[in-house]
This record gives sequence, structure tokens and C-alpha cells, in this order.
Amino acid sequence: MESKFEFLEIGMKLDIELNGENEKGKFYPSKVLEIIEPDELIIGGPMKKSQLVLLHKGEAIKVYYNVENRGKYSFDAEIISREYKRIYILRIKRTSNVRRIQLRNYFRLPVTLDVEKRFTLKGQNKETITELCEAKDLSGGGMKLYCKYEHVVGDEIQWKFKLNDNVLEGKATVIRVEEIDSFNYKYSLGVSFTEISDKDREAIIKYIFEQQIILRIKGLI
Repeated sequence: MESKFEFLEIGMKLDIELNGENEKGKFYPSKVLEIIEPDELIIGGPMKKSQLVLLHKGEAIKVYYNVENRGKYSFDAEIISREYKRIYILRIKRTSNVRRIQLRNYFRLPVTLDVEKRFTLKGQNKETITELCEAKDLSGGGMKLYCKYEHVVGDEIQWKFKLNDNVLEGKATVIRVEEIDSFNYKYSLGVSFTEISDKDREAIIKYIFEQQIILRIKGLI
């Protein structure tokens, strides 16, 4: 029986996005347990802070997965059934075509950089929270940040970090929030730069280009 899922394999990691108004941009980890029909899967039920995220029959979700050297894919799905015995599992049915997601033109370089993040709370007191975070990847268009503060998609932040003895700073919008299992941090944020000088963006792109050359010489990319 031929599967209709592009390049999907048993054991592959998934990201599940729920359909609720407050769930947009929040992703819960899962994985493929079994491919049972051309358009149906058994997957691990999503968790949040070690608690089950209970989904119900008929509920709509979005499923995302990465294929090495090919890119990122997604499809819409519906919960067919839910079971919890030894482990929490879901049977889902694909309800859309599998889509290849067009990624940003910027190359994303894996990094480990200290980043100062500032976030001003909305409301009367306008308190500003400053936190030292860690960038895990960097591009000319944004970065992945590990942090402790729980943001929501759409939050506007200010950022500052040092690159090759130069201090770069600007503003960004949170476009993705994911819980992580890390000793020092609780959340992984995808942020997109909204205010950055041409000089600072060029400094980032130049740094990435230089690092790409080094990685190619080492045969790592």
C-alpha cells in the first residue's frame, strides 16, 4: 500500500499545531509511530510540561515535519481516535495535500551566542523584563532563541548581542513558541527581525558567509 505522505517515515519527529485561537504558533512535539493507511497515521500524543494535551475525535490539527536535504513539509489532519494505555497515542487522517513550506532565503547558521532580550509588558505599569538568552541559530532575517520567559506569538522584543567584537541590536517579533526540555531554558522562540540597520544585517550575513566557508572546508555542509 503506497503512502500519500511525502518522505514520511516511522520514528520521524513531528510538530503539532492545534487549531484554537490561542494556540496559533505554539507547537507540541510528537513522532510517527505507525503508517497504517495511505492517508492515516498513528502518532504519539502531544505533551505540555509533562502533562497530556488532550485532543478529541474530530478535532483539526496541523502537522509539520522536516526532511533532511529536502526541506519542511506540513499537512492538515483530523483526529480519528485517541487511546491511552501504556502511552498516549492518536490516530489521525490527513485532510489536505502535503505542502512543502517555502523557507526564508537566508541561510540559518547553527550558533551559540549570548543574547540580551528585553520585553515591555502591555498594560498600565509598562514593566520591562530583561533576560539573558541563548541564540541557537542565526540568519539575516531572524534567529532561534532559548529563554525562560513564556512569550506568545506576536510579542515584540528588543535584542542585543556581540558578533566579532561588534555590538548589534534591534527589534524582532516572536513568530514561534515551543516548549523545550533544557536544564537552563524553558522555551524555544523563533523571532523575525523587524528593526535592524543595514550595517548590522550585513555584519550578520558576512559572519554567516565566513562560517559557511569554514564548514565547507571541514566537509560539514
